[in-house]
Amino acid sequence: MTPAAADATPATGRQAAWNYLVFGLSKSSTLIMTIVAARLLDPADFGLFTLALLVVNLFDYMKDLGVGAALVQSPGRWERLAPTGLTLTVIFGVVAGALLAVTAPLGAEILNQPGLTPLIRVLAIGLTISALSAIPAARLRRDLDFRQRIWPEFLGSVVKATVTIVLAAQGHGVWSLVYGQLAGTVVLTVLYWWVARTPVVFGFDRQEAKSLIRYGTALTGVALLSFAMFNMDYLFIGMRRGDEQLGLYTLAYRLPDLLVLALCSVISDVLFSALSRLQHDRERLGGHYLEVIAATMALSAPISVALAAAAPAVIGTLYGPEYAGAAPVLVVLAIYALLFSVSWHAGDVFKAMGRPTLLITTGTGRLALMVGPVWWAAGHSIVLVGLMLLAVESVMFTVNTVLVRRVAGIGLRALGIAVVRPLPAAAAMGAVMFGLTWLTAGLPAPVVLLIAVPAGLVTYVVGLRLTARQLYDAGAGVARKVIGGSR
Repeated sequence: MTPAAADATPATGRQAAWNYLVFGLSKSSTLIMTIVAARLLDPADFGLFTLALLVVNLFDYMKDLGVGAALVQSPGRWERLAPTGLTLTVIFGVVAGALLAVTAPLGAEILNQPGLTPLIRVLAIGLTISALSAIPAARLRRDLDFRQRIWPEFLGSVVKATVTIVLAAQGHGVWSLVYGQLAGTVVLTVLYWWVARTPVVFGFDRQEAKSLIRYGTALTGVALLSFAMFNMDYLFIGMRRGDEQLGLYTLAYRLPDLLVLALCSVISDVLFSALSRLQHDRERLGGHYLEVIAATMALSAPISVALAAAAPAVIGTLYGPEYAGAAPVLVVLAIYALLFSVSWHAGDVFKAMGRPTLLITTGTGRLALMVGPVWWAAGHSIVLVGLMLLAVESVMFTVNTVLVRRVAGIGLRALGIAVVRPLPAAAAMGAVMFGLTWLTAGLPAPVVLLIAVPAGLVTYVVGLRLTARQLYDAGAGVARKVIGGSR
């Protein structure tokens, strides 16, 4: 990146808005797919597919050994880094896919699901293909050009949803989910290369390779910890409570995952790139981080509160009455997602400042806290699993807050203000929605939502304007710029 680009204050708000539009377009089709597929498939099909993804995701986190993220963070010239990056990502992707296919029977045996082997081997093809998108995706992230991601992400998701729904309607069961995933990956990868238009040839520079792998390997360690943390609950529920309960938990988790945690991931993509440009200026980095945290909370709080306050109506409307058992755990997982969204972006600070090992340390601590409680909870109920996740996240929020203060010099009071600012409006929204869903409990679930959601949104917007006017004005300004096509 040029000195001028590095010195300029990154337009994180506008780029995050573009990235959120990408997220909204792509994830809306994923949500539609889930809703329709839930009417065509059994909870056990979702449970079996989730177990297959558990095995695949272990290799997915290692498919490029963090080289893509290293290309974003490195201050070197793209033209010098990219050829070596391309060579490394292709080699690592092919090796990861081959290892996944070879070890598929072992994964199926460990999970006591012999039928997983063919599912995993087909998904291994998609894993190798997805590794090829690392270079164009890194170029767009490095240039903070998130608007160009719209078509790859959106059309990839549309193809995935279309293939899944068509095959599910034809009675292909769990295979509809597998082939939909593969088709979406192919389209996504091809379109990333098309929109990035970054001419890259294979090359290899030993020093550049060492630098990329050194940084990327640390992030891979973080990624493996993330795999364990984000999949442990699925694994334990599948082992101790069976496919059906795992299917209910998966569909409940899918909503805060798509609407809250994926939002954090969207913002994280932009924030990591932006903070990397400010890594040598702690004051500006800290101020930028606080601005983004406040905006993140303003977006994630109303979504989480709405899911928790109207959980039975949400489940009944989206999935149908046969999935009613997913509503209680949705309440807990929505609250968990809100708390998690607060501390998520501490990792972006650590990575941007070249200290990804802090993520390994905190991830190891989180994993140690989770194993025993989540295993015990999985033997009792999926709701108890959600409560254990919430308890662990409460501890990790405190730890991340202390570390961010030490690493980036961000004051606790300033961070507290950024986090708490939208909560009064969100609390008022939750009270209104809960009251309305209670009063209209006898009506069909879609009618309940039609009454509660608009009332809740109006309450939140009015409350935000009254209690956090600066945050309200900032959000309105970003929305106007995006709608107006401002750059």
